[in-house]
Order: sequence, then C-alpha cells, then structure tokens
Amino acid sequence: MRSKDQFQGIQRSLQRAWIKGAGFTDEELDRPLIMIANTYQDFSPENAHLRTLADAVKAGVRMNGGTPVEFNTFHVTDSEAFAARSMRYVLPSRDIVADSVELMAEGHGADALVLLTGGDKPTPGMVMAAARLNLPTILLYCGPTKYGEYRGKHLFLETVYDGVGEAVRGAISEETLKDWEDELFPGPGAGDTLTSGNTAGIYTEALGLSLPGSGTLAGGTNKQIRAAKYTGMRIVDLFRENVRPSDILTPAAFENALRVALSVSGSTNLVLHFIAMAKEAGVELDFGFIDKIGRETPTLAKLAPSGPWGVTELGEAGGVPAVLKELGDLIHGDTVTVSGRTTGEIAAAAENTNPELLATRAEPKAPEGAIYILSGSLAPGGAVVKASGVTPAMWEFEGTARVFENEEDAITATLAGEIEPGTAIVIRNEGPKGGPGMREMLGATSAVVGMGLSETVALITDGRFSGASHGPAIGYVGPEAASGGPIGLVQDGDTISVDLNARRLDLAVDEAELERRREARVAPAPNVTRGYLAFYARHVAPANQGAVMPR
Repeated sequence: MRSKDQFQGIQRSLQRAWIKGAGFTDEELDRPLIMIANTYQDFSPENAHLRTLADAVKAGVRMNGGTPVEFNTFHVTDSEAFAARSMRYVLPSRDIVADSVELMAEGHGADALVLLTGGDKPTPGMVMAAARLNLPTILLYCGPTKYGEYRGKHLFLETVYDGVGEAVRGAISEETLKDWEDELFPGPGAGDTLTSGNTAGIYTEALGLSLPGSGTLAGGTNKQIRAAKYTGMRIVDLFRENVRPSDILTPAAFENALRVALSVSGSTNLVLHFIAMAKEAGVELDFGFIDKIGRETPTLAKLAPSGPWGVTELGEAGGVPAVLKELGDLIHGDTVTVSGRTTGEIAAAAENTNPELLATRAEPKAPEGAIYILSGSLAPGGAVVKASGVTPAMWEFEGTARVFENEEDAITATLAGEIEPGTAIVIRNEGPKGGPGMREMLGATSAVVGMGLSETVALITDGRFSGASHGPAIGYVGPEAASGGPIGLVQDGDTISVDLNARRLDLAVDEAELERRREARVAPAPNVTRGYLAFYARHVAPANQGAVMPR
C-alpha cells in the first residue's frame, strides 16, 4: 500500500498531522487511499453534475473499506470554443490533464484511482495517465444528455450549429434558432450526439476501464449515481486484487475498443487519441492499423450526426455490451476488464433490444467502419474522414480549390454566399504546430451544411473536426502546412479530387510546379508567440503520431 509510505510510522508524524488538519482520522489513514480525479466545473453541462457523482463514488469507496480523497483537474470545453482562438487551447489540454493526474497521484502516494471525467480531451488524457501510473484504476464518464425536443423535433448539438447557416439563408427564423438553443439540453451531460467526448465514453468502456454499461448512461440520472457508487466499491476490490491498467490496456483491448467506436460511427478525433493512449500503454498503433481495422469492421449503428439515433438510445438498446455481442468473433473475448469479467463474458450476457438502431453483423448499416484513412498527393502523411457522415453524392468529388489561411475567413465567406457548388474549401495553418493546437472545424462544416452545400462542396484541412461534424469534411491532412506539407502549396483554382472508395485525396498539380511554389513560399507569421501554445508548437508531434508531447 503506497499510502503507508506517506502516512505510517513515527517519522511520518508531521504528514499525519497535516492531513488530520483536513479532518482525516487514524482509521482512515489505515485504509487504502483512493484518489478521485474530477473534472468538475460549473459552466459546462458535461461537468456540472460531477460533484454529485464524486460524492457517490466516495460513498462507494467508504462502503468497501477505502478512504477517498478528491482533487480537481480541468476541462477546456470544446463546444464553448468552436470557431474562436480559444479552441487552440483544447487539444493541448489533453496532455496537461494526464500530467496533472500523474503529479497528484505520485505526489500524494495514492493507492488507486477513480477518473471522473467529461469531454473529449480530459477522457483520453485520463487514460494516458492511467497507463503511465499503472495503479488500479476505474474511469467513470460524465454521460450523454437525452436529446432536446422542440415541437416534435429531436435536437442534437449539430442541429443548433447547422441552424446558424439555415437562419442566415432564411430557412428558419432567428426566433426558432433561439428556441432550439434553449431546448437543446434538458439536463446535464455531453449532449446526445456521438461527439468526440461521447465517443470517448464508449471506447473507454470497450477498453475495459469502465464498468459495463456506464459509458452510455444519461448524465445525472439515478442509474448513473448508482453506477458511481458501484465504481467506488469496485476500485477498492481492484486494489485488493492488484488488477492494474497494464493488465487491461493490451493490444487486444485497443483493437476491441477501436472496433466498437468505428462500428457506431464514432468521431474522427478517436484517431488522435487512440495513437496517444496506446503510446502511453506501450502499444504500437498508427494510421495503417486504424485503416486495417476499419476495413474489417462493419458499421452497425449510425448515431447522430451520422444518423437519427442518440447515444442515450444506444444505451437503452444494450449499450457497449450489445455492440460487443453483435461484433461477435471480431472481438477478443479474453481481455480483462475492471468489472472482474472478461469482455467475452460481458458480451455473452448482453442483449440488443433495438435492432433498428443497432444492426446485426450479418446485415450491417455499412460493410466497413465509419472512419476512413485517405492518402494521396495532397496527403502523403494521411488524412481522415468520417465516411458515415458523407452523402453518396460526395464519395467521388472533383472540385476547384478556394484557399483560406484560417477557419474564421472560411466561415465568413461561406455565410456570405461566396462559396459556389464544386468548390474544395481548403483551410490550412490549423494543424498541431501551425494552429497551434489543431482546432476543430465544426464552425466551418456547419456553415457548409447550413448553407445547403453539403452535397456540392468539400472541406479539407490540416486541422480536425468535432464529433458533431458531418458532411464531406476531411481533416488531419499531413504533413500539415506548417511542416511543409503539400496543403501549404495549394492555390486558388487548383483541382482537388476526393475518392472515398479508393481512399484517395489528390492535388492535380505536377511536382515541378509544386517545387516552384515551395521555393517561393513565405511561411506565415505564427499565430501565437508566447505562453504554453508557443511551447506546444515547438514540441508537439504530428497528427499521425497522436499530436503528443515528448516524454
């Protein structure tokens, strides 16, 4: 028990006095010290209810003979930062969340961890910390919110964002958009769309780091509060059984989690995070592996924004266990989970109660997974697209380039009606290094969709996309412009071709002309010259390496 080194023996008298000053007793210091890392904050719906869940986790820990201690880390909230300079700070926060958990757990001799998290970046950051620390760990995700309703219409995150373009072109009134805004969230949680955060809640459960069924429980409900208590009870057992992340985060577990996320139309952001999490766990995982698994894995569910179903409805249909069951022998059934049951045992006990939502493997929604890895002369380092969100008309596309040096200019031009059908919008200098911070382009994709251009215009960027993005949106184009990639050489009027069937992204400019442009190119001034982002830009790895910081 590591905490004994911190608080036991005559030489640790001052340390005991200090923690007793916060009200702890000798009896509590004789028990396993369970540290709860919480991302609570009162201005984000996915975090606002985490104090309640933390109290429930603590109750469970105490019921099973442990001593809970809680600290707070943070969540730079994506959905409050779209299309703004603040979005540059979102992805870099992931690695700092991992560092903060490491510092607190090691600095205070924690015996085990409960990771209480909401959001796309804190959740993989927490997994990275779990792998690094290798202490008994359970993660509890904040949960989705049941979709909003307005006059019989289901409201998802993308409904409101796409509504901006619809209001601009007069398809809906500003009053209707305001009503959607007010009704989107009926309660706490991360929305009902398969956002990057909700995708993370699903894949962490499939990895085996969360209790079965917990990844899709609606936020703040009595079921989730009970799950929090069971999480607190179970972490004490994991400590006693000495079950650690190294037992759980195996290559087979990452493959299981990747298949589950791809099969339900998960966010493209999972590509970044799987590479980063696997790296911390000592598992080799790259674009090629993700593409291979995607080609082998059928799409079984098209959750919003790729389809009409919410994440809470997947939970009601059987959740992650039912997805595992439908994937059958594609899943490694012998992998260890925090529940004490193997993945195969969890799948065997599951039931798919809504085959309309969650298809069978024999009759899938699509023969391959939702995310495609593209390559070609415009993306020699790869690119990523959520194919499940692209209409059939755009699977093969040839367009004329219209180049923008940042997202804001692209949004302004789109909403002003300056983008014509047949345009390939190129947004560059938004990668990990060039942004810096690799902003999500939900503002740009929603402008394209809202202006009615989703079947005639492609959007291509070295930035990335939100899980709520849909339409022909291709991100992660690498190498990024700031690293000398071809995307930095594209000019207005160039021809760009997209072929999802062949998984190609090509620029119809010969090498001699590209070399001439390369020699003449003047790199833009950096967007940020001081503070953490300047440091991040100097050290961050490329997107196809997980955009991780050096260790």
